[in-house]
Amino acid sequence: MSALLLSTLASAPGAHAANGTLNVDYSRCKAGTGITGVACFREEVSRSEKDPQDGKCFSLLTENRAKILKLSNNTNRTVYYYTDRHCTKGARGLGPGRSLTNPAVRSVRYPLPI
Repeated sequence: MSALLLSTLASAPGAHAANGTLNVDYSRCKAGTGITGVACFREEVSRSEKDPQDGKCFSLLTENRAKILKLSNNTNRTVYYYTDRHCTKGARGLGPGRSLTNPAVRSVRYPLPI
């Protein structure tokens, strides 16, 4: 099963977006490895979401053995990050131009503008 990065879990009305790019660097088992009894050969992968839409929950990783190495918010808005894949647990903010190393993050959301 491959990692689904930044998959949209929920839609919100309006087409507002943060300007910039959300970047995620992560480590995962290389395809064809990681099966029980077989060594997991790690590979580093980078993914990004350009101008992420406000109000949508983006699930960062769905693989159990994947690990986020760095989350970078290169947008003009604060992003809120969560410890679950559904944007419900452990919300904390990451300001514009900031990054986290080895975070326990599974999903992010840019809030709707007030």
